[in-house]
Amino acid sequence: MERVSVVRSGANVEAAVRRSVELLGGTGLKGSEHVLVKPNVCNAKNPGGMVLTDFRVIKSVIDLIREEGCRATVVESNNIAGTAESRVKGSGLMALLDEWDVPFMNLSHGDYEEHQVAGATLSIPRAVLDADYLVNLPKMKTCAHTILTLGVKNLYGIFQQAQKSRYHKRLDAILPYLAKTVRCDLVIVDGLTCMEGNGPIVGNPVCLDIVVAGRNVVAVDSICSRIMGYDPSDVLHIAEAARQGAGPTGLEEIETVGDDWASCVHRFEPPYSLKATLKSLRAIKDVYLG
Repeated sequence: MERVSVVRSGANVEAAVRRSVELLGGTGLKGSEHVLVKPNVCNAKNPGGMVLTDFRVIKSVIDLIREEGCRATVVESNNIAGTAESRVKGSGLMALLDEWDVPFMNLSHGDYEEHQVAGATLSIPRAVLDADYLVNLPKMKTCAHTILTLGVKNLYGIFQQAQKSRYHKRLDAILPYLAKTVRCDLVIVDGLTCMEGNGPIVGNPVCLDIVVAGRNVVAVDSICSRIMGYDPSDVLHIAEAARQGAGPTGLEEIETVGDDWASCVHRFEPPYSLKATLKSLRAIKDVYLG
């Protein structure tokens, strides 16, 4: 069975991240590995703290990696919102990485492999495919293109092409392929201030104050889906990833540890409902006009 931990954070995010990993039996790092850390930095703006992976989660993970005698590099790729560097710098994360003495890598540069998926050619960085260890740090959000964006969808930010929107109609084929192809050694979902409604950029904040972690990205996404009030079998890319053997979605196949996930359930408003659209007006202003 795949194990997934759910931890309420309260005011101590670092303690919650550490406990979520301890409940899995630790990182599994042996020392000296080069660890890639992939947060969600899809935009430079982060209204209400609901768009980007919380920087406290990123810092806590980097500290754990260093305590194991390993080195960390934070990674992102270019997208339609700008270069990876411009988004990481504009969000304020780059300054923190400099302060923490952690390098940043733009995955849109460097060697890559071409992968044919659903009629699309994806340039997947060799840095990711050959990584000693990869930590996937998604944000818990709804998404106009996939209903939910969690660990599997966060892998969409690893391939090199910046014009990722051209592949949106093929997400239900591309995302399961990435879930099978890109090895995630550790997945830690930021469920602190989440997003519902018209995500992944201009939704509305939902404060759950939880951290969800596991080693299998499909299992983690399945528990997060349920916490968000959705059956993972209704989220096509998660269901298809499970069908292709990337991981389980059934509760009988997943051991949950830590706090009771069922007590954390909050039904997230789906994308493009009237209620979600009206509530998102302030976020639209903050992102595009602020």
